[in-house]
Amino acid sequence: LQICNIDLFSGNTLKSLRAYYRICSEASDLLVTTSCFAEWKKGGNTNGSAKVIPAVPAGTLNSEGQAVRVFFFDDNINLTTGASSGAADTKGICNLRDIATGQYVDFSAGCNGFECDTAYRHTLIHHSSEYQNILVQANILDAMSNPDYFSGIINKYARGGEKLVVYMDINGTILWNDSIMEMGPAEILLGTMFGFTEIRPRRPFDMNWKQQPKVKVEKTQVLKQLLTNIARGDNQLVHEFWKRDKFSDLMAQVGSNAELGWVGKTDSFSAKEFFTVYQGYMEELHKQERAQGKDACGVTVSWFKCVSKMRQGRHAIVINTFGMDSHKVVIRSCRDARRVPHIAVNYDCWTERDLQKFAAQFHSEVLPPPAPRCMFTCADVDIDCKRGERCGDSSTDALGMWIGPKEPDHIFEFVVRKPEQKTELGAKVNHIDQGLRVAQIFPKGPIYEANAMNRASAPPKDALRVGDVIQQVNKIEGDTKAMVQECRRCVNLKFVVARPATVSNPGGLCGGPSDPFEEEVVLPQKARKSSTA
Repeated sequence: LQICNIDLFSGNTLKSLRAYYRICSEASDLLVTTSCFAEWKKGGNTNGSAKVIPAVPAGTLNSEGQAVRVFFFDDNINLTTGASSGAADTKGICNLRDIATGQYVDFSAGCNGFECDTAYRHTLIHHSSEYQNILVQANILDAMSNPDYFSGIINKYARGGEKLVVYMDINGTILWNDSIMEMGPAEILLGTMFGFTEIRPRRPFDMNWKQQPKVKVEKTQVLKQLLTNIARGDNQLVHEFWKRDKFSDLMAQVGSNAELGWVGKTDSFSAKEFFTVYQGYMEELHKQERAQGKDACGVTVSWFKCVSKMRQGRHAIVINTFGMDSHKVVIRSCRDARRVPHIAVNYDCWTERDLQKFAAQFHSEVLPPPAPRCMFTCADVDIDCKRGERCGDSSTDALGMWIGPKEPDHIFEFVVRKPEQKTELGAKVNHIDQGLRVAQIFPKGPIYEANAMNRASAPPKDALRVGDVIQQVNKIEGDTKAMVQECRRCVNLKFVVARPATVSNPGGLCGGPSDPFEEEVVLPQKARKSSTA
């Protein structure tokens, strides 16, 4: 696995932020970011010290002339906390940073063009007219119940021609258990419901819980906030509330003094009705588990559908998590987890516990045999480096080397004619993100003969080489399967071909074919018999 460290909390944070944004915005598949839990904890679990999300000012274009729209799905964004939900010092998970200035961007409704919207049953959304960002307080219950949950929200706010970057939390967003917090589906479910259950006091009352100082409840608030006020920083006590028996006692006390209701809804319900809804969601969860089988390990169907659609559009999906379940998700979301780059944020600040859990996840499940290593070497970070052992260069400059300088490709047209439709072209190609990469050219096929004619012409024309990338076949581009079908269907073919300025990184961010398990053979019938593909 290729793992690179980036410092987003000290030194030249603007330079690091821009490097991180560049990686994400230029990607066309899956990436993983493990954010720094220690920094978040040191900052009091506030937005200003949380997961760094690039804020893209309206009108900003990338190097390809496209607008980039950034989505962030996380169940802990805390958009339910009121008028200051997006302030830097508010408890939350989103550290929104302007890529032009590096400054924090307040995403509270009414600030910086942000407005509030809702989706499905319990999902809250903040979107902006001044920034190309969509922030979604995701809800695992909505994600379980609606297979098009993530892709539906993306489709609502995306605009034609945009490059999309989707940052996605794991635990409580696409996964209904949490290894680092040692929480199972029942605890995740209760914790999620706390986030959109309101307490509406009939009159001011004092909340007494065991030996904790009493908490005065005078106005409507989210149940999760009340539990935080009771615990006063005692995370172990907060997690005790997520146990059904402990929570039943608390609900009895709350229910005798206040009405309960869903955030954004006017109707109220009793504690008994709350648990009826809870039981219904648990049944839905078990239903999905049975339908998906044990190999899914609690990942929602809506995640897999979202990944599929993002890949079709060659957009970026960035898992961004504090937890240590990313590997579990990655190996179920791609054919070779080794091809997925990992970025660790401020790795040198991680606690020993986080280091151990981070390392352990990669040993928990067996991977298929690795594909051959490429010539290109990423900035490796040894997961034992905090123990004093030698590791790779983890500086921001190394991160820039990791993504490499972007040199322009040589683009040319290549025309080839088959004597008849059933004739094979005589080449082997790999499906990659950019198109069809030429892996081998066989003698006596139409491509071989077209190459000979091009070399003999005056002046010589470009010949197709191994390593070239066919980006378009006739008028078809983007869909490599359709491009191959066009090659088989047509007699007259015109390719648009890109020849990389360097072959050091031929297959994507970390080299090699982006999808080494998909290989198409287009060669003469006689040669086909000896092919291993």
